[in-house]
Amino acid sequence: MTETKDDVDSNAKNSQMKITEKVKDSISYCFNCNRCTNVCPLSHLDIFSPRQLINDLSFLPLQEALENNNIWRCLTCGQCNEYCPMTKEQEGVNIPDLILELRKFAKNLVYEKEKIEQSETHDGMFSLITEMQVKNPSPPNKLDFLSDTGLKTAESGEIAYFVGCLPFMEEILFNLGIKYSDIAKSIIGLLNEGGIKPVVLNEKCCGHDILWGQADKETFKKLAEYNVDLYREAGVKTIIVGCAEGYRTWKIDYPKIIKDFDFEVLHFSEFLLKNNILDNLRFPRDLDVKVTYHDPCRLGRLGDGLYDAPRTIIEQIPGVELVEMDNIREDANCCGVSAFSGCNEYTRILRKNRIEEAINTGAEYLLVACPKCLSHFNCYLDEPTVKKETQNKEKQIKIRDIASFLGELLYLT
Repeated sequence: MTETKDDVDSNAKNSQMKITEKVKDSISYCFNCNRCTNVCPLSHLDIFSPRQLINDLSFLPLQEALENNNIWRCLTCGQCNEYCPMTKEQEGVNIPDLILELRKFAKNLVYEKEKIEQSETHDGMFSLITEMQVKNPSPPNKLDFLSDTGLKTAESGEIAYFVGCLPFMEEILFNLGIKYSDIAKSIIGLLNEGGIKPVVLNEKCCGHDILWGQADKETFKKLAEYNVDLYREAGVKTIIVGCAEGYRTWKIDYPKIIKDFDFEVLHFSEFLLKNNILDNLRFPRDLDVKVTYHDPCRLGRLGDGLYDAPRTIIEQIPGVELVEMDNIREDANCCGVSAFSGCNEYTRILRKNRIEEAINTGAEYLLVACPKCLSHFNCYLDEPTVKKETQNKEKQIKIRDIASFLGELLYLT
């Protein structure tokens, strides 16, 4: 039976009604305590206010409220949720979820499309790559980085490692000089050291950015179904993820739309600890180095509250001292970018503040667990004016992903 235009219009109206009902239900819990705005990093820059959005949604027509508030600026970092007394696990005022629902409604409105384009970074390249992967039944081979490495991988088995977008990032963000593929090589190498030959397949993008940055639920669902089917056919039961956004996507967002989702999803740090992999490794270098750690929002506040595992991994490295910043765990300051959107002169201030916070610890390295944080922290340090300001300092802080930091110490890359 062919779907008619009236059917499409009716489905669109029903979808909008459901979104509107979710929005109304969410905002009904708010009693204007103002805690969300007090901790929102963008409210301090005077470019977005969670409370103002809630107030407008409460008293104005939905479209007028959207015109008054640029919902595409919100970083969905989840800091507001930590302080909102009316945010519960299954109900209440959950600002990031509310923003996502509003974006689903607004994404097709003419006056909102310009806001989306203004918020996108890198000329929308990553959104384009995601859309191309959905339309192409056979994704381009992104596993060339494994050639001649000696790393052992499998095409079927119970334990898989999700590579994600690292190879694409290395090609697109080449000017930053970051070897994103070293993150993947390090994780696979660490698994090999533990006697594990992980399933590594030519999967598609997890869809995090197309969901949170574009609110394109249809494209996101297609990516999720492809990746899940790929792993099910390979007999996978446990999926290891090294990226914070990929972790959030597999752990929380996929189970919402995939029936009978029965995978165990672990961050690589969790898996290493669970299987005691570092216990039997000998670090060949004599170190005496201080590092600090940045909690990404998609591992912590918007993830599964994963704060301890990365720190425990760091503390197991001989000769490495972990020194903490002032704002950590639930209170960790945002890097200023999410879903490759919102990178501008305002959020640059957030990156500057976070890096200065790291420098103040006296650490030589700032370790991260998210390729977006890795990219945009390094991008800030690579600015000519910042380079000039720091060139006379004896030690400049270096930004590294935890996995590649381990891989470098163990000569895995």
